Amino acid sequence: MAGRSYTTAWLLWAFFGWMGAHRFYVGHPATGLAYLLTVGMCCVGWLCDAFSLVALVDDANARDVLQPLLETDSDGRRLTYSRPPPVVFASPPGMRGGRDDLDDGSGGGGGGGGGGDGGGGGGG
Repeated sequence: MAGRSYTTAWLLWAFFGWMGAHRFYVGHPATGLAYLLTVGMCCVGWLCDAFSLVALVDDANARDVLQPLLETDSDGRRLTYSRPPPVVFASPPGMRGGRDDLDDGSGGGGGGGGGGDGGGGGGG
């Protein structure tokens, strides 16, 4: 198995860690880009990675081993996935959808703006 090397990860962390090189190496390109744009998150994230680098390399190596297993069936054939059909919700019989149900034109009920010819308030 040609996994990721701890030595390479430590060297990348030590010399180019503030640019996120070690994050790219272990398969975390999003945080690698964040480190690149923020100088290792002002070097705080870079220093914190000194304590988690071994776990990052272990996780990357485990992904390399498990990913092919998750993508094949018991006979070693590659699995394919299809999209589920879209879910369509229908209105119950006798009900219409849309804004017509909300405003029947009778003028009763609440909101809407204060213009028009009916409507109190006012004035003296």
